[in-house]
This record gives sequence, C-alpha cells and structure tokens, in this order.
Amino acid sequence: MTLPITGQNLIDLIPQKPPFVLVSSLLAVSNNHSVTAFNVDNNHVLCNNGKLTAAGLMENIAQTAAAKMGYECDLLGKKIPIGFIGDVRDFTFIRLPNAGDQIETEINIVHRIFHVSLITGTIKLNGEIIAECKMKIFVEPEDNKTGQAA
Repeated sequence: MTLPITGQNLIDLIPQKPPFVLVSSLLAVSNNHSVTAFNVDNNHVLCNNGKLTAAGLMENIAQTAAAKMGYECDLLGKKIPIGFIGDVRDFTFIRLPNAGDQIETEINIVHRIFHVSLITGTIKLNGEIIAECKMKIFVEPEDNKTGQAA
C-alpha cells in the first residue's frame, strides 16, 4: 500500500472499528515515527457538545501508533496485533478540537522492550500543538506455533 492510506484500507490496519475509529488517513511512517490526520465528526461517539473529548485525543494518539504497527505488519504479511494503552503520563491539552476540524497527530517511539512501546504523541491543529502525552502501549504477543494471539 502506498501512503496516504484512507477509508477501509486504513480501518483494516487497526484493531479499532467504527464507531471508535479516530484516524482518517495515515500520512507518514518511518522506523520510529508515524503521522495521521483525523477529521473530527460531530457524530463521533467521543465528541461532546461539538468538540472531541480529551479521551478522544488520547485514543487518537494510540490509534496513530496502531496504524503504524498495522502498516508495518501488512508490509511483512503478518497478522495485525491488538494493542492496549497501559499508561498515560504528562497528558496536556491546550484546547479541544471542534467538529469539522482536521487534526494531525505524530507519534515517536522512544523505547521498545519486548511487547511494550513507550511513545510520545503530539496533536496539532493548523500547525499549532493542542495536545501531547507520553504513553505505554502493550501489544498482545503472537503465539509463534499457531500464529494466534496468546
């Protein structure tokens, strides 16, 4: 697949499914980095009073990491794993994006050990940082014998 990836092709790369999808396009992927865009929809379950909630911002960061992993697994012909947010630290937001806004989210993998990644995430609106955090993401290990998640 070539970037950008949108629509069903993007949904196929992440374990989350509608109505909980918080990425609209995968824009860039490199070794320890990925960038997504999300078009905030007033009807999204994590929108409240016309704004994406703080929980939506955190989940958007996690899904940006999931899209990166899904893209890499797809390239290698591997099963796309399920990940879980294990810890969120230093989460701050300046403001919540409005319905109709498009946010751009960037994650950087700071450290990986076994099935845990420590990432930093930054969300921008019109080039201005509106939210950021550090996050630990646990990825469900794959059983090497069966190819099934353990």
